[in-house]
Amino acid sequence: MYSGQQALLDAIESDAPGLSVSIISAALEEEDREFVEKACLRLSGHADEEVRGNAILGLGHLARLFGQLSSTAIETVKRALTDTSDYVRGQAHSAADDVGHFLGIDVAST
Repeated sequence: MYSGQQALLDAIESDAPGLSVSIISAALEEEDREFVEKACLRLSGHADEEVRGNAILGLGHLARLFGQLSSTAIETVKRALTDTSDYVRGQAHSAADDVGHFLGIDVAST
């Protein structure tokens, strides 16, 4: 396992300050899409809206950078469009735009 992956896992386990930034960094820099997607999915249910929203945004970044996402990830973005948090909904709309543009999937209609 790469040290960056272990650092992210440690941050998730300890609910470290800066977790919302760490998940975005991983989505933009990590080469293992499946690892980051799993981390984003895990954090998409986080109690903190910034962590939750950035995890959803991270899924959009993965769609853009790798040209693929699992059906679970796409459904997670769709659910986030109706999150109670304005921040999360905003990040979900950005992610949905990336999914639509780079994967050709209209998240809202899936």
